[in-house]
Amino acid sequence: MIEESRAIVLSRRAFKENEQIVSMFTERFGRVDFILYGAFSKKNGRQQAFLQPLSLVTVIADYRNGRDLQVVSKVRNEVPLSSLLIDPYKNTTALFLSEILTRALRTNEMDPPLFSFLFTSVNWLDAADQSQISNFHVAFLVRLSVFLGFTPNLGPLRADLPYFDLTQSEYVRYAGHNPNVLGGQEQLFLRNLLRINYRNMALFRFSRSERSQLLERIVRYYQTHIQGFGELRTLDVLHAVFDF
Repeated sequence: MIEESRAIVLSRRAFKENEQIVSMFTERFGRVDFILYGAFSKKNGRQQAFLQPLSLVTVIADYRNGRDLQVVSKVRNEVPLSSLLIDPYKNTTALFLSEILTRALRTNEMDPPLFSFLFTSVNWLDAADQSQISNFHVAFLVRLSVFLGFTPNLGPLRADLPYFDLTQSEYVRYAGHNPNVLGGQEQLFLRNLLRINYRNMALFRFSRSERSQLLERIVRYYQTHIQGFGELRTLDVLHAVFDF
């Protein structure tokens, strides 16, 4: 059956000589892998510009439940992005976030609140000025964890349980040598960090070293809570570009 849905492009890869597999998070069907036949033909070649990471599109496809690859009929540009593809900072951020989403979003069930958050986030990134870009990926990952169901629920401070275990999302009495157990100033910092959003992210001041360590800890948190998440290829590129 021919179906139409708004979608966010996550990734694409070559498949045979003139075919591509494009992974998208769709508004109606959740995460879907589409096959695009004749990807580089004259007819479909123009669609390649709409298939960059985090592009906002409308996809028309022959969608059938239970099929691993859905067949694309047409892709239209849903929202023209004015700077995301040409600004090196935004483009690198988009590549990083698209890899995160490719590894984190695995369900083929619709999730309207998550789709709305992602759609809005891409528009925020496209419109953000230079003072906001450096913290965007931090704010995005903190907020995304809420939709994925594993944001730390700190609750009140307790004198008898002075440490917070990020892996278990609970207070513990002893820290041991576990790098995912926070106490003291780190726990207070986490409480403040959980308040970050796109409107206040420019107010969070991090040095290059602090931002790098913070991002690596957040990524490790995702790796802990998402089975098979793996190592990110784009993390080192992100560090190199945001070297300030």
